[in-house]
Amino acid sequence: NGVWSILSTRIEEIPGYRAAFDRVIGEREIVFTDISNMIAAFIASEWRADASAFDAFLREGTALTELATRGVALFYGKAGCSGCHSGQFQTDHAFHAIAMPQIGPGKAEGFETHKRDMGRMRVTGDLADAYRFRTPSLRNIVSTAPYGHAGTYATLEAVIRHHLDPVRSLRAYDPEQAILPDLPGAADFIVLAQADEVAAIAAANALAPMTLTDAEVAQILAFMQTLTDEQSLSGRMGIPERVPSGLLVER
Repeated sequence: NGVWSILSTRIEEIPGYRAAFDRVIGEREIVFTDISNMIAAFIASEWRADASAFDAFLREGTALTELATRGVALFYGKAGCSGCHSGQFQTDHAFHAIAMPQIGPGKAEGFETHKRDMGRMRVTGDLADAYRFRTPSLRNIVSTAPYGHAGTYATLEAVIRHHLDPVRSLRAYDPEQAILPDLPGAADFIVLAQADEVAAIAAANALAPMTLTDAEVAQILAFMQTLTDEQSLSGRMGIPERVPSGLLVER
């Protein structure tokens, strides 16, 4: 009589869902893992992002623009981006400290009063993991602003430039660029206003400074554009007119 059982029973009692499950699992009882598997299969299909211009370049050798081609060479060469943003997902799925500015409420236990987010360390308890955050995938990256684990950068160019000199960028961060909702009483910049907190973030940085020209940054941005799968942004099946439960579908 746990919550999974209750939810499965509710789905079982809706004829439209029962009929749909019959086509996949037969007439046996629906269990929660059936539901979760269906949701996972839907997500993997609906928003799968593997039909971008870059995918066509990899699979069929379809030419990219000259600017994007130069960006590819930089990304996998001089700029060293692929050191972390590797593979077809453009991520190593690992955790790295790159002095990303901390805004927002942070993450604290009920007995704590700080506003910091220690990243991976909150999971491992290892001080070496302080301020390390998982490398994000770059799929559809131009459509997923803001950037950084706390959404500190409003534009893709800004976060790319942060990577060129993370500590300097951290110390020069302009809070005005953050895109935040108007929430009464919100204190989003407490950590950045405390010198010791900023110093701790800077000390954990593991990304060495490097130099790129404005033209080279533009080339990397052009490459990032090629990672967009337009169909995945809207979904392959789209929003249904109705669902078996009869609940209202917002469009």
